[in-house]
Amino acid sequence: MTAAVLWALGSTWYLISEAVAASAFPNYSYSHDYISDLGAVREDPLDERRIDSPLAEVMNLGFLHQGLFFLLGAVFLARALPAGRGRPAFLVLAVVHAAGNGLVATFHSGHADDVSAALHPVGAVMAILGGNLATITAALLLRDHAGTRIAGFTLSGIGLTSLLALGFATTSGTSLLFDVGTWERGSVYAITTWQLVAATVVLTTRCSRTGEVPVLDRQAEIRR
Repeated sequence: MTAAVLWALGSTWYLISEAVAASAFPNYSYSHDYISDLGAVREDPLDERRIDSPLAEVMNLGFLHQGLFFLLGAVFLARALPAGRGRPAFLVLAVVHAAGNGLVATFHSGHADDVSAALHPVGAVMAILGGNLATITAALLLRDHAGTRIAGFTLSGIGLTSLLALGFATTSGTSLLFDVGTWERGSVYAITTWQLVAATVVLTTRCSRTGEVPVLDRQAEIRR
């Protein structure tokens, strides 16, 4: 249950941070512009754009909290599950996702220095790829929650496909059916949407069971 609350908080915080930062950014487009633009104040040497996000700190905090809450939720979920091969892999992928978000929040794209230019795209791939693969692994681990499993497989498929399309569009300089902003959000929102779905399923299941007779009491009634 703690994992569900943390995932709900992390994804909601992230989406609100993005919306708030975008509302203060003149002419910002969810479909055309990168999410990272909301967390940057820079001159972009690649296309000579000046990116000046008035609420860059809000977006960067959103990145950090998403990664942190996702990781904390993964730790609590792993502790509640029996030991198995999938649990360590899930935790490693959650760490990759959290570390990637931390790099994105710290090193902004388009800066002239080599460190930021190298670490920002690495962080973005870590956050997106790690999050989507963690979603698949969690879906495999949550065997008792059919809705969460189906959502995990479906959304991670959308997320990974969007990541591939984003990579192609970025490297080729051509839009592949949709603009880069849409593909990037497809890869990111697949993770946050699954967090919300998983949290909703777990919490509603928990609430529905609160009115049940405890197992020991039911056994006593059967004996009588």
